[in-house]
Amino acid sequence: MSENVHGWSTDEVVELLWKVDLFNGLPMDDLRGIAGIVGGTSIEAGEVLFEEGDPGDAFYIVFKGAIEISKLRADGTREKLAVRRAGEGFGEMALLNDAPRSAAARATEATQLMSVSREDFEKLLGGDSLALRMMQGLSKALRALGVRFASVEKIHDVGARLRVDAYEISRVMQAGMLPSTAPRVEGFDVAAGTTTEDSGRGASVWDWVVLGDGRTALLTLDVRQDGFPPAHHLGAARAVLRGLAADHATLPQLLAKANEALSAAAIEGLDQFVEVGILVLGPQGVEWASAGRVPGGVIRRDGTFEEFGAHGPPLGMMGGFKYNVQSLGMGAGDTAFVLSHASSGLFMGAADLMAQLHGKPAGEVVSTLHKAIRKAQGDLRTETSVLYARRH
Repeated sequence: MSENVHGWSTDEVVELLWKVDLFNGLPMDDLRGIAGIVGGTSIEAGEVLFEEGDPGDAFYIVFKGAIEISKLRADGTREKLAVRRAGEGFGEMALLNDAPRSAAARATEATQLMSVSREDFEKLLGGDSLALRMMQGLSKALRALGVRFASVEKIHDVGARLRVDAYEISRVMQAGMLPSTAPRVEGFDVAAGTTTEDSGRGASVWDWVVLGDGRTALLTLDVRQDGFPPAHHLGAARAVLRGLAADHATLPQLLAKANEALSAAAIEGLDQFVEVGILVLGPQGVEWASAGRVPGGVIRRDGTFEEFGAHGPPLGMMGGFKYNVQSLGMGAGDTAFVLSHASSGLFMGAADLMAQLHGKPAGEVVSTLHKAIRKAQGDLRTETSVLYARRH
């Protein structure tokens, strides 16, 4: 193994940390702090990173390649539990205590890893609010890890057919949640939509609600994690947000209340959290708030672009979180848009395309964007929700 030989920039490290569920929703300053203690390790195909029972002293994130996680059965055979690829983390227990590794990790191809040692992580915590947020996330990750190890035999026995049936149900539920038309908002041309796939998971929808002060809010809801039918979580989050909207005029309060409700109702071991983007249209422009990493921004008529920020963790991940809001003024011809999820490259490509579609009808813009997204995704298509609002 070779240590710290990759020379990643801070921005590259932050971009990868941002994709890891364990760090999802942390402010940019916190992510940069963690990036400052990240080390690098390279291992060859077939090389063992650690064995079950080894001391745990670091958390890893795959930068490039693949790591197979496995556990030794009582009969002496080895059971594959998971494969971690680029942007996925493993070994989170090591950041919390010095317990032995509960599984082995081996590279299935030449692999580059980012690592965070427990010693450096403990120094970083230093008693500030990052400690509380991370420990809450770690506790949930540990509980889920135990459930996955305990139930892996049952998962294998169920078979692929049950998964297919579950997704069929999820797609039916998804179709029932999608609005038939976009709302009419004075001063704006509004359009929205969700791509659906015949083999999709039913994991994304868009919606709209009226807040307590009469303003219209557009929403995207998206479940990234696999497992339980995603539309179950979408439906729960959608119902909670709709039920709370009329009594709340501020987005931080609305998200905080919804997060508390979903956190309290969470089922142990089902770590499927709902990422929500909320775009409120008003006379002065737009307000934006998000639970999770939801890409969006405003394209000015002169071609300049202002990207929306991330304001907290996905709904249901951790209770007690206080969300933030971002306000952006909009003039005639300015456009706000949101994608339920996208890689940084796909997102910037979407922004460039929308700038070229200036003046086209709102519905045509969303339809064109959906076609471009599906083409860019190729055979790895995922359902994507789009919000679009252009100021008159």
